[in-house]
Amino acid sequence: MPPYQRRIDPELSEQYAKDPVEEEFLERLNAALAPFEAAEERDLPEALPTLHVIGAPRSGTTLLYQVVASGLEVGYVNNLVAAFWRAPATGVRLARKLGLQRGGSSFDSSFGRTEGPDEPHEFGYFWNHRLGYPDLAERDPGHEAAIDWEALRRAIVNMADAAGAPVAFKPMLLVWHLEAMVRHMPRTCYVWIRREPRDTALSLLKMRRSLRGSYDRWASLRPRADLDGEPPWRQVAAQVVLIERRIEQAARRLGPERVLAVRYERLCAEPAAVLDELRALMGAHGHAPARRDWEPRPFREGGNPDLEREFGARVDEALAHYSAAFAAGAA
Repeated sequence: MPPYQRRIDPELSEQYAKDPVEEEFLERLNAALAPFEAAEERDLPEALPTLHVIGAPRSGTTLLYQVVASGLEVGYVNNLVAAFWRAPATGVRLARKLGLQRGGSSFDSSFGRTEGPDEPHEFGYFWNHRLGYPDLAERDPGHEAAIDWEALRRAIVNMADAAGAPVAFKPMLLVWHLEAMVRHMPRTCYVWIRREPRDTALSLLKMRRSLRGSYDRWASLRPRADLDGEPPWRQVAAQVVLIERRIEQAARRLGPERVLAVRYERLCAEPAAVLDELRALMGAHGHAPARRDWEPRPFREGGNPDLEREFGARVDEALAHYSAAFAAGAA
């Protein structure tokens, strides 16, 4: 594993800015616990499937992860566990001790952020550390070979052992390494949430304005493409097209026995049916988690009517342009 590097986050607006004092406290805590975790870690077999919720940013990944955590008997990363990104199995054990792995989300979130110790968390610092990313920008093609996949496998398997169940994640950075993850953990399963590209792009614009204070400042995953100098509606369109294209290529090679594609609209309308399909997918890889005692009701689909009026036509043009350009191999 490469030496630990603290993630570099962009400057956020006051509402979403992290408390530097608390961040420093968690850094010191993780540095102290990392040797303890390493000493406790065991070389266990991959006995259970691992489920990863994937999709373009703002496509419904958080809602899907909340549905999984609420509806299936799986371990998942909640806000408490997320504080232990260098000692994740320790975090899972502590959460179980405190009775905080029972699921039951409020289904509230703000650009992927949730409140409350038992709410699902995307575990970004863990994935940045384990995949060797200093930020959210796609690395060059040779980066994958430098990832310590065996260390990542051990960490996930020990988390599942601590949870006593399969573990579900929402790993944003893994979209660039989907096939490699399967090679190193053959029981890996993916559920891919797909939303209308126009709605996703408009939501990314809203995210930029809210998190970064401006439409002109980049937010979330950044693909390897020369988009500097492009207006924001073209940048988010390219972001959506490139990430969706990357997932689609991997999903085609991995096949439906490994990747369950779910439309955002269907998740909102039929969450119970989606959970049943996920049980079947995971069951085909060794363990079908039981349903929790929770009966999901349909969700209301979100929208951005103000942004549609301001940017809708320009986003449509940009999506059409980049869909054609990237399909032809041009940027």
